[in-house]
Amino acid sequence: MKKISIFALVALAMSSCSNSPSTGGNVSFKATAVSATGKTSSTARTAASTVVITDFKVNIGNIKLETDMEDAMHSTDPMHEDVKLMGPFLLDLLDPNKPLSQFITSVDVPNAKYEEIKFNFTKSLIAGDLEGKTFLIKGTINDKPFVIWSAENIELEMDFMDPTKDFAVNDNSVALNIKIQLDALMTKITSLANQGLLLDTDGDGIIEITTGLDDNHSTIGHQIKELLENETHLDDKD
Repeated sequence: MKKISIFALVALAMSSCSNSPSTGGNVSFKATAVSATGKTSSTARTAASTVVITDFKVNIGNIKLETDMEDAMHSTDPMHEDVKLMGPFLLDLLDPNKPLSQFITSVDVPNAKYEEIKFNFTKSLIAGDLEGKTFLIKGTINDKPFVIWSAENIELEMDFMDPTKDFAVNDNSVALNIKIQLDALMTKITSLANQGLLLDTDGDGIIEITTGLDDNHSTIGHQIKELLENETHLDDKD
């Protein structure tokens, strides 16, 4: 399993593996498609005239908040155990009818220092264009439609990019923002397009880039999947 610093979620059902703590706080989750240069998802959709991203969806499975093994209460209080949120959490990160930072869900947790958050992108079972896929990106390359998707799971272990920060709850509320760096995806797709590597080889009118065999772009599909892993980060700011 690859460990990275985190970012990016949709709200559905959730539950905790423990009862409501007698002393604790609240953790809330948001998800945002952003760029490292500070552009919002709406202004970052076009990296160049050749490429436009119109849709960006991901499906998240269960989320686990792991208690730091060095936390003093880890071994003395049975309430201080890992906390699980039961998915799925389906995110439509470029929906123009939703706010830039989308609220996902919140959960009450025991007071403790939490080491990291784990989740994975899993195949959606909900009817729609994401069904059977873990993520889906749509757009155009030189006005020709393209689609990027995978049915493979992506497993993430996430903490803050800033090593001076920790994730602690002490009778307080903590807001976490899962951020996906959209400009990194735009740069990669634009570079591949400018090299003439993104083609509609089967002539169906759509450039298909998947981790499967569609349009013979499997290698590129895996590159995009790995980029999505590496460009997902955790922050405590909008």
